[in-house]
This record gives sequence, C-alpha cells and structure tokens, in this order.
Amino acid sequence: MFELSKELEEYRNKVRDYTQKVVKDYAKTMDETNDGGDKIVKDFGEMDLLGMKIPTNYGGLGLGEIAFAIATEELGTESGGASHSLHTQLNALQLLVSVGGDSAKDWIEKGIKAKEIYAVALTEPAAGSDLGALQTNAKPDGDELVLNGEKIFTSAASFSSKMVVLARTSGNPGDKTGISLLLIDSKLPGIEIHKLDLMGIRGAGVSYVKFNNVRIPKDSIIGKEGDAFKGAIKALMISRNGYAGIAVGIARGAVEEAINRAASRKQFGKALIEQEWIGFNLADAYIKVEAARLLTWRAASLLDEGVEALTEASMAKYFAAVTAAETTRTALHIFGGHGLNRGSKVERLYRDAKIMEIAEGTNEMQLLAVSRSFQHKK
Repeated sequence: MFELSKELEEYRNKVRDYTQKVVKDYAKTMDETNDGGDKIVKDFGEMDLLGMKIPTNYGGLGLGEIAFAIATEELGTESGGASHSLHTQLNALQLLVSVGGDSAKDWIEKGIKAKEIYAVALTEPAAGSDLGALQTNAKPDGDELVLNGEKIFTSAASFSSKMVVLARTSGNPGDKTGISLLLIDSKLPGIEIHKLDLMGIRGAGVSYVKFNNVRIPKDSIIGKEGDAFKGAIKALMISRNGYAGIAVGIARGAVEEAINRAASRKQFGKALIEQEWIGFNLADAYIKVEAARLLTWRAASLLDEGVEALTEASMAKYFAAVTAAETTRTALHIFGGHGLNRGSKVERLYRDAKIMEIAEGTNEMQLLAVSRSFQHKK
C-alpha cells in the first residue's frame, strides 16, 4: 500500500488546486485553438513545478518520480495537453541531467524557472523512436556545426525558446556511438517549425521540425560529443512513467465525469447509476483506474530507489494507456449524444486518450522489457 508523505500530499493539493482553478477552464481554449502551452509552462515555472523531480544540486526540489506521477495525473484529469506540456519540460530537463550533468547546470536552472522553454526533438519520420537509427546529423565546418535533418512529434516546438536535439555527429545510422545531444536556439535561420493539428493533447505545441543547413556553435553539444546514447536512453526510460501518469489522469477525469452524470440523470424513473449495466461498467472503470495508478506509483517508487524499472514503467504505461482508452469510451456511452458534442470534456478526454493509446502502441521496448523479465525469472 502506498501512503504519501505529508510533503507529497501538500504537493498534490497544490497541483489539484491549480488544475481546478486554471486548467479546467483553460483546457477548452487550448483544445479549440491548439495553442496556449506556453502560458501553462510559465505557470509551472512560477509554481516550482518544473523542478519537482530534479535533484537539489541542480536547483530542483528533489521530490522524485512519485511527485511527477501525481502532477501529471492531476493535470491530466482536465487536459492531456497541459499534462503533456509538463511532461515535455521535465523530459528535456532529465535529458540535460542524464547527458550533460554539471556542464548543463545553468540550462537546467533556467528551465526550472521557465526562463527557457524547451522543445524535445528526438523522433524522426523514418527512424521513429529508434534513437540508434536517427539520421539527423551535425557535421563540423570550421568553428561551427551544420545541422540537417527532420524531426516529427517534437513537443513544445511551436512556442519553445530552445530545442534539445539528438543528432549524429559521427558514425553511421545504426551505431550507438557518435550520437550527441545539442541545445540550440529555436529561431535560428534554417529551422522550419510546422505545428501539427493533432486530434488530442492539443495546445502542447507538437510539431514537425526541419533543419536545413542550420549553423550552430560547437559548444552547443551537451556533455561529451558522440556519447549521448546511453544517457538519452536512461532519460527516456524514466520519462515513460510520466506518460503513464498522464493516462491515469485522463482515465480518472473521464470516470469522475461519468459518475457525476450517471448519478444526476434519471431514466425510466431512476438514476442512470442504478441501471445495472451502467453501475457495473463504472465499477469496472474505477477499479482499472486504481490499478493503473498503483502500477504507475510502483514504477515511480522503484525509479526513486535507483532501480532501472524498465519493465515496471513499461507495464504502467501500457496499462494506463489502455485504461484511458477504455474508460473514456465508457464515459462517452454514459453521456450518450451529449458526450459527442465537440469540445465537451468527455469528448476531449476521449481524443487525448487515443493519443496515449497510440503512443503506447506496440513499442518494441515494452515487449523487450517483458521478455527480459520472463527470461530473468527462468
């Protein structure tokens, strides 16, 4: 059984209060305009949310991964876009910590205060999430590097001031060596940013980015040149649990809406919640949300203990994403035609959940993680 410390309880109340007072209404604007993530991120900076899990020696609060899971869940109950915006900044900061360490301290501290808003440019159209196969390259030219390539699903790109970019500075696609982490200005000549019109997590600035002979100084490399692969994999493994938190929040938000609807609406002389099939479906959904949260917190607690927890984080991400898809669908059925209105909360959460489900997909890292677990037990 997980019991939160007094500090984490206060922290959860702080995020919940902000979510209900600000995000609840602002989520509609983010969804309608596909914009607004920059305001949310600046709020996070003022509230010290961006340093929640960053070690204290980098200017963070050092609250760990459970705090991150709590925050992404609370925000996710109202807006996948807002929760994803938090996840992106923490993902960028985790990359800077894991790859750059002390050499990136100034940039980490600026990110914690939202003095810099970071985009995370990792995924490529051809390589997907296979970091070893990335083709974006940065070739030396005098005292500079010339950056060329494409990135897809680059979170926060449309409103970022800096981009955290993985690029190959030596070697060939498929090599795990020769990959470097770059930190560059988002407005440099030769950078094209095209915001994607996604069905869910709207307002999070997810974009297609093209680098066309972008000239950057060699000191844009974070950490040791050509040695970013291992640190990046570690950072991404940790961030998987953040996605689980987002999905738990989306699922919880949908279930809460459905319960309120079923309790207040009458049909055939009694409340909908008293209809047997509706009561059973809501109970099933509620149980799955609780289970998804426990899986997420278990993985978070292991990560906080320094355990790699790839299997546990992958299971949490998978189950939470599936739960979000199932519970939002249940909520839509309970709302009936009213739930299909564009922009209604359950309709919006349904679209957010679908993004989470696709992001979970058939990721080979998940399958590999479970396979390793079984092999270990044998």
